[in-house]
Amino acid sequence: MKKAFFFLLLIFSFYGVCFSQTDNTVNVIVEINNIVANGGKVYLVVFFTEESFKKEKPDLAVEIPSDKSFAIKEGSLPRGECVLFVFQDANNNIKLDCGLFGIPKEKFGISNYFGKGIPSRNFDKQKIMIDENTGIIVLGLYKF
Repeated sequence: MKKAFFFLLLIFSFYGVCFSQTDNTVNVIVEINNIVANGGKVYLVVFFTEESFKKEKPDLAVEIPSDKSFAIKEGSLPRGECVLFVFQDANNNIKLDCGLFGIPKEKFGISNYFGKGIPSRNFDKQKIMIDENTGIIVLGLYKF
């Protein structure tokens, strides 16, 4: 019995050391507000680098249910800087439609944007830090 106990203790100790050394992600909750219920699919995209942000090539994309006026998505993101972008695709063409001068025609939100004026196209101004202090990230959907 003692051997079995020490063997289990050794396994759990080893698992704890390996997990803490290799885990580079943080569990986060993203709350999206101002959704038009059943007004089109909602997409959350994440850019981990300035290059992917400039090229508009997201590193991660997730479809969010849009049957309520808000949505909550739980998941894990790598530690470090990133930009979160969300939009509601009213015409279901899987892209954010923009008009003259690139102004979005559909509801959108981006990290560090609170619905006033035109959001910056600068990665450094829109980025947020993902670390052990990150809990709930709130994004609102806005329309010009």
